[in-house]
Amino acid sequence: MKKLSLLLSALLFLSSAGPVTVEAQDGDDLEIRALDQIVLTNGNRFEGRILAELSDLIQFETGTGKVSFPRTDVKQILYRNPPEKVYETRLRHGFDEASFESQFATGRWCCDPAVGLIGKAIQHLEAAVKIDPARRESYLVLLPLYQLNPADDYPDPQILEVSQCQTLLAAVRARVDIDGIDELAVSSLIRIGELEAAVLLLTELTDGPVTDPNVATGLRKLVVLLDSMGRNEESRNAAMRLRSGGGGSDAEVLQREIRWAVLDYGAGVLDSRDSIEQMVDDLIEGGTISGEAYLYRGTARLLDGDLVDAESDFKKAFRAGSVDAVAATTFALSFARQGHFEKALDLLASASAGTQVEVDWRLVEAYVLESQGETESALELYQEASLQDEAPWQARLLGIEARRRAESQWDPTGDVQKVLRAELLTPAAFAECSLVLGDHALTRGRHAEARRWLEYAIASGLDGPDVMLRLALAQRGPGGDPERAREALGRVTSEQPKSPDGWNVLAELLHSGGDLEAARSALEQTLSLFPEKMRESWDPEAPAPLRWAMRALRRIDRTLGEEYWFDDFERDENSSLQNNWREEEAYGISISVVDGAALLDGIQKHQPDRLTTMKREILTPRLTGIRTTLRLLAGGPGTRVAFRIEDQSGGGVVYFRDPDGTLGFAVLGGKEIDMVRTDDSEMAEEYDLIASVWPNDDRAHQLEIVFSDDGKEGAELWFDGVRVARGISYRPARKSGLTAGFSGQAPLDEHYKLAVMEFEVFRRKAKVVREREF
Repeated sequence: MKKLSLLLSALLFLSSAGPVTVEAQDGDDLEIRALDQIVLTNGNRFEGRILAELSDLIQFETGTGKVSFPRTDVKQILYRNPPEKVYETRLRHGFDEASFESQFATGRWCCDPAVGLIGKAIQHLEAAVKIDPARRESYLVLLPLYQLNPADDYPDPQILEVSQCQTLLAAVRARVDIDGIDELAVSSLIRIGELEAAVLLLTELTDGPVTDPNVATGLRKLVVLLDSMGRNEESRNAAMRLRSGGGGSDAEVLQREIRWAVLDYGAGVLDSRDSIEQMVDDLIEGGTISGEAYLYRGTARLLDGDLVDAESDFKKAFRAGSVDAVAATTFALSFARQGHFEKALDLLASASAGTQVEVDWRLVEAYVLESQGETESALELYQEASLQDEAPWQARLLGIEARRRAESQWDPTGDVQKVLRAELLTPAAFAECSLVLGDHALTRGRHAEARRWLEYAIASGLDGPDVMLRLALAQRGPGGDPERAREALGRVTSEQPKSPDGWNVLAELLHSGGDLEAARSALEQTLSLFPEKMRESWDPEAPAPLRWAMRALRRIDRTLGEEYWFDDFERDENSSLQNNWREEEAYGISISVVDGAALLDGIQKHQPDRLTTMKREILTPRLTGIRTTLRLLAGGPGTRVAFRIEDQSGGGVVYFRDPDGTLGFAVLGGKEIDMVRTDDSEMAEEYDLIASVWPNDDRAHQLEIVFSDDGKEGAELWFDGVRVARGISYRPARKSGLTAGFSGQAPLDEHYKLAVMEFEVFRRKAKVVREREF
């Protein structure tokens, strides 16, 4: 009975509520709705959020508040349908992932502002590009989307950059006609760090006439990019092609050309000086002058010694913004190279206060200290620089080279090998390390080892004239290749025709091969690089390459025009002099032959300052000079030794070393003996004297007395290849009883020991005229 009552109550309730007809929502609804919607039977429509759906009513929240709708009044419920849901629905119906049109249409729909699915749009449009990369329309829609940076789909911006780069490269490869697409591709490659790929692309894009604006633009980018990568030679070649081809230069390229010109000028390429001024003027005229350009021109003016204009440029550089530690360090280096060390140190003090140039300021200050002779402090700073966190391999090698200069016997091999074992070794680093090892082996005379390392350096790109010069020097000795040396020197003399070292080494090579005339021509090239007054002075302070060339040219001229006889004293140990030498052993000094030398050795006895001599007759016709190599192995404060030539009448020339080491000469045969020291200021002009000292050491020294062909110019005295006096009135021609030899003298009980290593006699080659010899 109770069950029946409950059933009847339920039926009555259902019949009283009546049926509520709510239209069903289509499961494939493609309409985007940001909010829920309720459509009433009277046609009104409300948007908001459904709070609850009950059997008899729907609770709803709109922008003005909460409201309840009886189900009897509701015609249709449209639930919220966000773009993501509609997107999934579109993919389920009619989407073909292999179809360009389908991918493109879906991508276009996704990037509609009402949809806003930028990440999905990028994915579909990229897919469209992969299907047909030649369709221009996909790029026109896709490329602007990358700038919107959809972070939800691409939380890592680098991934989006890579995607963009791939798209741009696809357009370039397909040759799609979109203005500026090539430049965009290059810029994109640079942004993602693919610099090598950017270089390859620019190289391909610039394969055409420079007069083409696109080619010129690409070349400008290539110049800047290669320079930023440290590939200076390639960058300079691109800039040269741009300039020579008429493509013009923008401010970025001009600024680099100015820097290169300054570096060339500093390296001795004088022709580059005028171009620096012209290019800076071009920047000023174009209104694009920068502080760095003023800095570069100021450096060039410093090299000229034009301190006023240089400081003016530095002030302009500071006013233009070049006031950071990098600029200060650069200025300091420029001052240091000019010897203005105090100014350099003042600038470095400001640079060292920050952290921007922790390595550079130490390197420059080390250079300053080393230049001032403070070697230990300099080495400490080089070491500090190499220990900094950001220290490049160059800092370590600079320290190694500094220590090599300070400690000539130090072996840098171990330290260089540490650089070679670094986890990241670039070709440039390997080349520089190879150069250091090759240079070290060369200075030690290990030519085969030097050749190997230098060839490694050249193969790694370090093939400048200085390296080729070292390679040529390394060809000396067993296993050397004269042709390789000649090839290397050909490059040196063609690329640096104003470098005396290249011509000197070439002369040495030619001389060793027996081609004396060609060697002479090479030496004359060296001499032509120096002023005539310097060439004639034989000043010991003259540049070393000039002094070497003058001595070498003199030796060759002697070889070509003279004959000579020599005695090297290679005899049995402790034997007498023999070979026509006449000994005058006196006053406690004995003369003997020991170890290939004639020794005057002993303690002065009996009388002070009396001479002990060894002489021989000179019967040589056409005599042009005598030369000897001597070593003063021991000598007290009063010891005097001499090299002498005398005749039977009592005339002659005595070339002596005074007890204080100063060289001088005496002319015999007059009423009084004329004695002149090379440091005699009153006689300096008459005899063209060069003050010369034979140090109190046991090193070998060369003394020479030279006579002119006709004797009218008088005799000359030479010391270690330098002429120290000339115009000495003595003519050996037609003198009878000529003798030459050596003497020594000292105060009583003073010991001296003189070793005569070699004695040479020179004569002019005979001229035969009509079967008569002259």
